[in-house]
Amino acid sequence: MGAKKLLGIVASYRRVGNSEIVVKAVAERLRPGWQLSLVRLPQLRVLPCKGCFACLVPNQDCNLEDDVGWLLDRLKESDGIIFASPNYLMGPVGCVKMLADRSFQAYKYFDILREKRTAVALTLGSEEYRGYSDTVLASQVSSLGLKIVSLECFYGRRPGSCVMVKDFEEKIGRLARSIEGEKTAESPKPNRCPFCRSDLFRVRAEGIECAICKSLARLDGDKLIFSSPNPEFTPEGKIKHMERLLSEKQQDSVKAQLKEIQLHYRDGNWLTPTT
Repeated sequence: MGAKKLLGIVASYRRVGNSEIVVKAVAERLRPGWQLSLVRLPQLRVLPCKGCFACLVPNQDCNLEDDVGWLLDRLKESDGIIFASPNYLMGPVGCVKMLADRSFQAYKYFDILREKRTAVALTLGSEEYRGYSDTVLASQVSSLGLKIVSLECFYGRRPGSCVMVKDFEEKIGRLARSIEGEKTAESPKPNRCPFCRSDLFRVRAEGIECAICKSLARLDGDKLIFSSPNPEFTPEGKIKHMERLLSEKQQDSVKAQLKEIQLHYRDGNWLTPTT
């Protein structure tokens, strides 16, 4: 039996920065039998999604010619994934969102990708600037249909400095064990949504709602007790959502009306650079 394939996706523009170091450190902690292959996300050509839904049509591919299809093939053939991104201005680096916007293209592979154990790591200078970054990163990675099994933040302002933080090895170990399938390493931290790992919530009449996946919780002392996940955001719910979008795209009854609306708003004084 050949080596298991670990795909390390590094979303950092910086070479041998903290995100790259975290990915390689996780690979080192895995049991023997894993082989790491690396992808530097900013080097890939990822075009903006046009929202045409063409990729949802059976037997039809996305009509954008870039590297997203190639990356999806690498995800499909992997046995485990570690995805690391730096925090830029209280959010993951922009190329992660560009990839997440193309998640419709991954829809046809959701049945495969939902089995890919994916560890997620955010690297940043300090806790004060974390904001919603780790929650957003996990949400954007999971939009591709991947199974998020762990999420950790690593702190350090200079390349390599994350290794010098005392809990570095502990966090690396948890990420590695989650990829290998150890259940205890998957458990979200207290008061994080167990379904999407969000720590962002809204107060509703019926309880406290996760801002990402809309699961409900109640406050018991200083702990959140969660009920079942919102069906819309389960793997099956995501597939049904894509199917609804395709159905709406194929509704001929409203196409003429939509074209009239577009025609009314077609013109405008658009500004463009002169250089």
